[in-house]
Amino acid sequence: MTSRDVAVVIGITLTWGVAFVGIKEVLASSPALTTAGIRFELGGLLLLPLLPLVRRRRTGPGAKTRSPRLAEMAGIGLLQTTGLYGFGFLGITHATAGASALLINTNPVFVAVLAVPFLGERLRTAAVAGLALAVGGVALISVKGGFGSALGITLLLVSAACWALGSIAIKRTAGTDLLRLNCGQMIIGGIPLLALGIVTEHRLPHPGAKAVAWFAFLVVVATSINFVAWFDLLERFGAVAVTSWLFLIPVFGVVSGALLLHEPVGWRLVVGGALVVAGVVLAQDRSPQAPPIVDAPG
Repeated sequence: MTSRDVAVVIGITLTWGVAFVGIKEVLASSPALTTAGIRFELGGLLLLPLLPLVRRRRTGPGAKTRSPRLAEMAGIGLLQTTGLYGFGFLGITHATAGASALLINTNPVFVAVLAVPFLGERLRTAAVAGLALAVGGVALISVKGGFGSALGITLLLVSAACWALGSIAIKRTAGTDLLRLNCGQMIIGGIPLLALGIVTEHRLPHPGAKAVAWFAFLVVVATSINFVAWFDLLERFGAVAVTSWLFLIPVFGVVSGALLLHEPVGWRLVVGGALVVAGVVLAQDRSPQAPPIVDAPG
């Protein structure tokens, strides 16, 4: 990767980290499920005209891809969009942006554990160590930390588990055009979010100018533009090289929450966050068969 590519990766992870602040700001005046559904319907629809503009290389990890099937997009959409963002947005309403960024991004730890029953893989020694560190970090953040209620923390961890199951499902779609898959799964997965929001929340968003600006940032930058740049990197360098940078998302999430929302950063969040990030790094699958990340919770 060139220095420009590294800068793009850092910019993407920074955007997804700061997006947790944006979600908090938007949800202050908007219902969680309805907002999540609108975001991903708009984000997916904005991606559609960009698909032909994405450069396809004839060699490398993205070569000779096939179009995703409807059943694949629907199944992954229920996990990667409905589950990840439904539970995630609800959880964020009961936790700080920084803690939310840390807890949802425990995804690689869940992938390492769930790959054992669902893919028949062995639990690597490094993954076991990562699991232990992440559990310790989550415990520090959760117990008397003041960074989220028990409900919020549970919802955020369920969100991370949905993301992990979606990643495992994506591993079974080898040879699929990942950008088209992600576009389709966002549109399909956003429909249940909208339906659940309309049925259960009984209110429409009432955002002010600040919330509207943050929502535009979430839809246009954090969703559409970020994913085009992300999949370009995935196709050129492969999942292992690119997804190894995702540990920066929770770091940027904690820092942006402290700077922009004046969220507390006590020793529990610092130490617990460091344990979670270390656990995530250890648990990441760096084999050529590692499932690519086609979604990120920011």
